[in-house]
Amino acid sequence: MSDKQRRQDMEFLVKRPEFLRFLFRSIQMAGVLDQTTRATNGSDGRDLAFVEGRRSLGFDILREADAGQPAPMQHPYSLITLIAALREEAQSQPEEKKRGGRDDRYSDGDDGSGDAG
Repeated sequence: MSDKQRRQDMEFLVKRPEFLRFLFRSIQMAGVLDQTTRATNGSDGRDLAFVEGRRSLGFDILREADAGQPAPMQHPYSLITLIAALREEAQSQPEEKKRGGRDDRYSDGDDGSGDAG
């Protein structure tokens, strides 16, 4: 595949919300967004190598998608593409999940003053 075809493919894909949601799930499953390393819970160094391999693949996928961004927006760390995937994921969540699953204390008409009437 030529670089031009690859860039055209990525330009088409990064404009699609479905792809951005897929990208978010992919980098999340790869552990790119994890702050802790799951392998540190085990005692075997092979676990760490496996986790780092997954993360590396996640970063490769993110860089590949970043090729679809306009040239001025491309970044060595694929920041704009990552932000687009995060934004799409946040916008696609149901309202309850956006609020963290908590009940809205103002939704039932209670003003929080303790007055019943």
